[in-house]
Amino acid sequence: MLLSSICIGRKDMTKSWPKPTVVIAVLGITVGYPIVACAQVSCDMRLAFWQKDKSIVSGKTAVLETQDATALFFQDRLNVNTDGTRRSYSVSDFWGEKTAVNNLCNAMSDKCAGLDKTGLAARRQLTQKVASQGWPAKGFKQTRISPDIIPLKNGKPCPEVDGYLVSATALTRTKVADVCDLGRYVDALHVPALVIPKNSTNFGTRRAKIGDLVVAMLPDQAVPVYAVVGDSGPEDELGEGSLALNGKILGKSEPINYREIRGKPPFTYKDAWVTPPTAILIFPATRDTKDPYITADRIETAARPLFENWGGVERMRACFDAAKAMKQ
Repeated sequence: MLLSSICIGRKDMTKSWPKPTVVIAVLGITVGYPIVACAQVSCDMRLAFWQKDKSIVSGKTAVLETQDATALFFQDRLNVNTDGTRRSYSVSDFWGEKTAVNNLCNAMSDKCAGLDKTGLAARRQLTQKVASQGWPAKGFKQTRISPDIIPLKNGKPCPEVDGYLVSATALTRTKVADVCDLGRYVDALHVPALVIPKNSTNFGTRRAKIGDLVVAMLPDQAVPVYAVVGDSGPEDELGEGSLALNGKILGKSEPINYREIRGKPPFTYKDAWVTPPTAILIFPATRDTKDPYITADRIETAARPLFENWGGVERMRACFDAAKAMKQ
């Protein structure tokens, strides 16, 4: 066995080592090898644009791109997206206190913003009353339920499935035409998916769209999570992942309800499903228009070789550091 040196990786280089050599016994032969530092991996990506992001203090997030524009990168905390799963929103479990994994206000155009306790109670009561009446047009409008989130058929929300409203995602199975069929959408509980800003000129001109392949990773770990751009969100926000994506990053299993996701009593850890700053890599123009990547196994099979050819874990870490250091 012939070795010339032992290479210390990026994480190991932060440690304090007592000696510059390591002793290895092979077939009874003791040999000393010098320890050398691995060559630093470069991010080699340039600033593409600053994305508006009201979810962070600075209000903007740096998005990087490769020289050939085949990959985009940013680092951000990931909030939670529940759309597309069969127990996302419930009229009866309005606040997600039992089994719904979201608060129905989050499916409304105003998200119940600015309402006090009395106003919130009134919104819940109105919604439940209108639902019990079969969603008459005037009453439905007053609920402010967004048709972008809750799909409509004949001007009304789709019939409930097992006590939950059907919720939509921008990425759909092209072969399933019925907007009320849950099988049409990305299941947030089972498919790792990223949300990007809706109608974003910056992402759009760089060919990053719904259905493209994604890799996400915490910088202090070497466990990439393969995902897909599965939905679009507000134009002034960035950093949102499906329950499956955030769950894989955080090592969590399926949540009980919305209270667990937000860390409300009896759960004690606030925003337990929001990730720490996470490295996000998007491969533009990789979507499959005929047969969208909508299952975890197909996503990984397609995304893994792209990630490895791009530079893998070490380059991901280098780009995380580069993006984090950027100032406007």
